[in-house]
This record gives sequence, C-alpha cells and structure tokens, in this order.
Amino acid sequence: MASVSFLSSLFKQVFSNETLNTKASSFSSHVAKHPWTKIRPFSSWTWTSDTKLFALLTTKSSTHLFPPPKSVPDGYYLGLSIFYVISLYGLLISPYPRTTRTKQIIAFPILFAMVLQPLFFNCPTPFFHMVMSVIGFAVGTRMVDLYFVQPWTGIPSRYSLEGTPMDADARSKKDLDSDDNENQDRITVKQPGHHHQPSIRKEEFLMWDKKRFRLEMWAPLRRFSVRKDPTVPSQIMDKKQLFLLSFGYNALFVFVLFAIYPYSYEDLQRMDLIQHAFAMVGFGIFIFVQIVGLCVTTALIYSMVTGCPVDTSEWQMLRNKLPCFALTPAEFWLNWQTIFRYLWVDLGFLPVRRLCDQHLGPHRVGGVRFAKMIRETLPVLMVFTLSGIMHAYIVYAVWRESVWSQLFYFITQGVAVVLTKAVERSWFGIMIHRTFIKGSRPVRWVLQCLGLLMMGIFHMITLPIFMEPYKKSEMWKELGRSILWWIFGN
Repeated sequence: MASVSFLSSLFKQVFSNETLNTKASSFSSHVAKHPWTKIRPFSSWTWTSDTKLFALLTTKSSTHLFPPPKSVPDGYYLGLSIFYVISLYGLLISPYPRTTRTKQIIAFPILFAMVLQPLFFNCPTPFFHMVMSVIGFAVGTRMVDLYFVQPWTGIPSRYSLEGTPMDADARSKKDLDSDDNENQDRITVKQPGHHHQPSIRKEEFLMWDKKRFRLEMWAPLRRFSVRKDPTVPSQIMDKKQLFLLSFGYNALFVFVLFAIYPYSYEDLQRMDLIQHAFAMVGFGIFIFVQIVGLCVTTALIYSMVTGCPVDTSEWQMLRNKLPCFALTPAEFWLNWQTIFRYLWVDLGFLPVRRLCDQHLGPHRVGGVRFAKMIRETLPVLMVFTLSGIMHAYIVYAVWRESVWSQLFYFITQGVAVVLTKAVERSWFGIMIHRTFIKGSRPVRWVLQCLGLLMMGIFHMITLPIFMEPYKKSEMWKELGRSILWWIFGN
C-alpha cells in the first residue's frame, strides 16, 4: 500500500497545475514523511555521499589549469566554430597546397584553437555551450585522425580514398574479428606485376574529392558498409515512416523533460534508494531518447535531401535494441549509441591493436594466450578511455567540474566489457549459454531476470558517479520548459 500511495502522489504532482516551487517543496516534504525513509538501508543514497571515493572523484578542485572562461555572445561563439569546421574540411578538398606536410602545418593552429575555444570562452546559454563543446571535441579528434594519424600510419578510415565505401575493411567494432590484420588495412603503392587493390601515396592522402566529402558529412550517424549480416533482414524506411518515428521520439523526449523538470539537485539528494533508482532510469531515458531522436531526425533530413529511402542496416541507431534491456555491459554499450563508435575505432581501437600486433607479440609477452588477451583488452580500454576524456573535457569546459568522475566511470565500463567477454568465453559462460538455448521458457525467464538484476545493480553503483556533474548543474533545466509545461505546469 505504501508503494501505491507514493506512486499515486507522484503521479498527481506531475500532472497537477502547481507552480514549480510548490511542486518541488511538496515533493520534498513527501519524501521526508514517506515510510520508506524510516528504513535504514533505503534512508538515503549513502554509498555515494558517505564514501571517500565518491567525494574524491566528484569534488571540484580549488585550483584550475585554465582561467575562468570569458563569456561571449552565442552568435559569436557559433560563428567561430563554423569558421573552424569550414576551414579544416575545406582544406581537405582544396587542391592546394599539394603536400601533406604543408596542409598539416596550416591545419594545426586552426585545430588547436577549435579544441581550446570551449575552455577559454563560454556562452550565456550553458546547454548551447555543452553542445558546441561536444561538436568541437568530436570534430577536433576526427581532424587529428585525418590530418596526422592516418598519414603517419598510412592506413585510411573505413572509406576508400576514391570516395566509395570500403567493403572488407568497414570500420566497426563488430566487424573487426581475429582474422583482421595489419596487412588488410595498410595502403600500398601498386607495383608492376602485382595485383594490388588501387591505393594512393601519402602525399595524396589529404586530397579529397567531393564524393568523399559528402560521405564524411554523414559519417557519425550512417554506416557506409556493404557488408550485410545475412541473418538480419534489411528494412527500408521511407520519409513517412521516418517522420512518424522522429515525431514519436521527440514527443517522448518532451514528456520526459516535462516529468523531470521540476526536480532540483537538492530534491535528488533527499531521495531514498528506490526513488533515486527511478530518477536514474528517468535520466537515462532522457539522454537516450535525446540521442536517438537526433539520429532519426538526421536520417529523415538525409532522406528528404537525397530523395532516397533509408536502410536500417546502414543507420544502425534505427534498429538498435533498447539498452535498458541489456543483460551484460557489452550488450549495453553495443546498443547504447553509435555516434562516436567509428571515431573511437579509427582513432583508438585500430592503432592500439596494430601496436599490440607489432610490439606485444607472443615472443615478447611470454605466450600466445597472454598476447591474445592483451590484443583484445587494450584496444577496448582505449575506446572507453577516449570516451572518458571527451566527457571529462565537456564537464570541465562547461562547469569546471572534476574530470575524474567521467574518466573513472568509462574506464570502469571498459573493464566490465572486457570481463564480460572473458566470462562468455569461459566454461561457465558457455554453460549458461547452452542452458539458455536448450532450456524451457521459465528457465530463460529466470536467466534474463538475473541478468537484468545484475545490470541494474551495476548501473546503480556506477551511474551516480557519471551523473553527479550533470546533476549539480541541473542540465535538464538548461533545455527550458517543455511544451507540456506551458499547458499543465502553470
């Protein structure tokens, strides 16, 4: 009865016509009087607020590496960002200068300024500043890969340099298996008498054509690979279907924003364990729906601009499973989002794996099994480390919050993914898989519930560390009130 009373009260508060302050105060008083708060294990979110590790990871430093950012108008900030992007991409498709070294010299100060801009300047709108910080870091790391890493290694990204999609070397963590090796990826100049695939010299590495440029513009959201999974049928979506899907995700985003908008950081801190768990689920849905809604809307724009329908095998975010039903950390991150997947694979996964192949072979690390473990572990950890660096960069640039919470969270997730793969290959994991495949429906339900329970506990332990900087800044309030708020909230 207590749970029914709490949910009923919360539902009435969400759909009531109370003002923001009245709603927040009534919620806080309800939390204080609720019977659950008298039970010690659920009295507060004690594991985070009462542990030294959480305080160490989330407390702001008294000294900062960079001075306080200077506030500039949103238009001026946006204009500078557009200038950097146009200059860097324009240099790639420009026929001059003709040497890679000269283009690198010209691109370096532009790239340096673009990456440092969010650290020295901010905007009156914090959410806009956060979005531009993400774009600046993402484009900046991509430019580092295109201008410096790929010419240095002689290995292109997932596109062939003629502008056509690469077949066997399509870049995705799922596509990279134990049969891939350095020889399949390396650019070689065609020699007389040898039947090599067409390739180019390093001096032509940064000479793009317009077709390559058009492919690159859709790169974060579209997977240009002709490698198809025969077990998964392709699904074609036209503009009408994409419009309905985009409308659905954006409507859900508006509703979730309406539901979480009234609550402040102090309200979240006063929640008991179960309430805090529901809050974390709400914020997870808020972030996921926002990202997927962006991807679906971009696919709709692509379909409208090109006049072509969308193949869900290329736009993976259109057919990803909901990550909230993932049974392992590896499955969760496979279905979370793919915006930065290719970027981190090109810049982190592939170079680290090749370094492992070249310098950490069995003859150097003492055995084939240990060398294989290093080859599979370090590249995955590098991908999550790059993701942690990006998020640390964002929270520091926008709010000057501690960077350690983001780094710790993503490295922890990387370790969890590696351990998941190790367990799946062990005798215990094989036994569980066979039991699930051959078991009856009740047995499968039990195993799935256990997997969901373990993932829930894992998220409850790790997610608060990631969310703390965003909670302190009340990021959801930066978006403004949703349309539903103007109808029901005043």
